[in-house]
Amino acid sequence: MYRLMIADDEDDERMGIKFLMKKCGFGFDITEAADGREALEKLKESAVDILFTDVKMPFMNGLELSAKARELIPEIQIIFFSGYDDFDYVKQALSLQAVDYILKPVNPEEFEKTIRLVVERMEQKNALLQQNQQAQKSYILSRLLNKMPYDKLKGKYLDKDLAFLEKYTRMILMEFEDEFFGNRAEDIYELQDKIREQHKLPFDMIDLNPSQGILLLKGGEYTEKEYRQLAQCIHLLVEKEYQEQCYFSVSPPLLKPQDIGVVYAQAEGYLEDRFFYKGIYVYPVDENKREVEANSEKEEQFLREIERDVKCKDGYSLRKNVEQLIEKCRNNSFQSYIYTRFICANLLKILFLGLPGEDEQLIANVEQLYTYSSFQDIEFLLEQVLKKLEEKMTVEESPNHVISIVEQYIRRHYMEGLSLDILADKVYLTPHYLSSIFSQEKGIGINRYIKNVRMEKARELLLGTNMKISDICRMVGYSNLSYFCKAFRNEYGITPEKYREH
Repeated sequence: MYRLMIADDEDDERMGIKFLMKKCGFGFDITEAADGREALEKLKESAVDILFTDVKMPFMNGLELSAKARELIPEIQIIFFSGYDDFDYVKQALSLQAVDYILKPVNPEEFEKTIRLVVERMEQKNALLQQNQQAQKSYILSRLLNKMPYDKLKGKYLDKDLAFLEKYTRMILMEFEDEFFGNRAEDIYELQDKIREQHKLPFDMIDLNPSQGILLLKGGEYTEKEYRQLAQCIHLLVEKEYQEQCYFSVSPPLLKPQDIGVVYAQAEGYLEDRFFYKGIYVYPVDENKREVEANSEKEEQFLREIERDVKCKDGYSLRKNVEQLIEKCRNNSFQSYIYTRFICANLLKILFLGLPGEDEQLIANVEQLYTYSSFQDIEFLLEQVLKKLEEKMTVEESPNHVISIVEQYIRRHYMEGLSLDILADKVYLTPHYLSSIFSQEKGIGINRYIKNVRMEKARELLLGTNMKISDICRMVGYSNLSYFCKAFRNEYGITPEKYREH
């Protein structure tokens, strides 16, 4: 609710203004003053948004009052009303940046038009201020998430209020399979507004790149279960509104701003498991869910995935799938020791696909497996073969060449739609394995790398050409101009227009 002050030495005039306010439906919080001096004292005690003042008043006239009010409250909206149709008064009113100068008796239609103009102007200013504050938050958060030390950030931005960072207690990372922000959703605010409609939890939200966004939740009175339920609800919202699949990672507690980068890395790490659990969209997977999922997977599917891992030389996925299959065997999930031996023998044969030339060893190990009376012996044998295969993969497969191919492809095709699945197909790897080795080698995720390449190219085009910003937007792979401008501002702290002028 906006606050308004009516300053006039005539009671009837003040009552008339209040009557018109009520008649026009303006729900202001109204303060009254009988002269300029009283009005100024009240303004010192409590600021208002709009000053509606008579020109002629005892002790201090409306022009003097307005000048002092402007010093106290620079953004105050001033409206004069007077019985004097004098050009000098009008001229002074304009010099004080008054919204309007209304003559008495007040015309109701003119009055309503003026007040609506003032409200519209204030709403536009508030929206712009909120947008600038959000842009500042996004820029500062992106620096922290990209591992800029908090102390360095604090020293660099002494003029910025960083207190908002201390309010965050948890983050929920969202990761889409395709480029979502700026494509399926106009921008981050569109999804943010939809979430706010359904949930009253206080949070801020930023997008890191077209495929990733983060909810930064405030307040610590929520349980782990409530955070996971929130993530599940947002997943349903995204699926319903956009027909998109999105994965969520609920971070550990965020205790202080210095931990933001570390906690974000942990949340990203949790999402690596999404390649192993079909139909699960919230991570980390709790133990109960993990058991249900493991029991619901058929052993043939595990064996197919392990065979794929061996062929793709995806060591991380290989070990994960082998360990899950061994866990099923250890817990006697198949209700048959004979069938368990059969599954383990098939597992051995698949592992030996990655060890060509060792057929005799395979035959010996399979025969040995069928002689064991304890599953622990079988498990030990499988572990030895798995380690041997992992060592061979490590020696033979240097990720440098693969990463070089992916980098080249991104730099040649940054203007097109890019996704982890597309890039993985180019180098004949699983998406998870490519994501893992890329992060290890480059120190950043693929989505962040794609954004970096696009932003670097946008900067080159801004400084080195006279291309329109809308054309640059399309040239660097963004279909939505407003989203591109916001992403650029988050990256460099200023808009593309300002960067070109700079």
